[in-house]
Amino acid sequence: MYQEQQNFRQGWLWGLLALVMIITLLPALETNRYPGVWGVGGVSLLLAVMRLDTIINEEGIHYRWFPFMPSFTTLPWDQITSVKVRKYGPLREFGGWGIRLSLKGTAHTVRGHYGLEIHRKGKNRFILLGTQRPEEIAEAVTPFQRKGV
Repeated sequence: MYQEQQNFRQGWLWGLLALVMIITLLPALETNRYPGVWGVGGVSLLLAVMRLDTIINEEGIHYRWFPFMPSFTTLPWDQITSVKVRKYGPLREFGGWGIRLSLKGTAHTVRGHYGLEIHRKGKNRFILLGTQRPEEIAEAVTPFQRKGV
């Protein structure tokens, strides 16, 4: 079984949030009104707890965005026609990270440039699950590819 948890831990993201917090906090200190500070703090808290969880096992490929999806979305192996690990351009192909839609598919990514592209029966669009461990995820899906996926 393969498991991966990805969090938003990019230094540039937290640096940007700190800068926005400072810019928001300075005028708030003068006026004693803090709605912008609460907003930036809320976004920061959300990004601190939010994560993409991926599991690959004999049942299929499972993923969820915690805390928004309490249960996993499951893609059963008998509904998957092909899987491949590939390098992708998050900005060029999907316009960034997170849950992103394109004409060809949907990406679920946190950071990086590698993902597991999943094609399903009866669907023209793929699902791409981002990964920080491309070699390990490729190894995890190999046994199921031999079984006809």
